[in-house]
Amino acid sequence: MKHYIIVKFKDKEAGLRLVPEIGALFEKTLLLDGVKGVTLHETNSERENRYHLMIEMTLTPEGLEAFDGSDVHRYWKATYGDLLESKTIFDCE
Repeated sequence: MKHYIIVKFKDKEAGLRLVPEIGALFEKTLLLDGVKGVTLHETNSERENRYHLMIEMTLTPEGLEAFDGSDVHRYWKATYGDLLESKTIFDCE
């Protein structure tokens, strides 16, 4: 399955400067059982109403459960949550 985390930063430029460290954080999810891939996509739009970053994860349903309970997930929310204006989560096949 695919698990997408789509975020809009409060400050786009500051948020996008964090992409390398966010990428390094999410690379650690590859050590979790059932997580098969992680790709980060930065926006190419200058439009104000667009989101800035999409984190795409390929995983099994068990991998999603492992991610939800992981230290990476807790760290992501604790460290970056206050920097986000909004966030959308989308799961699909």
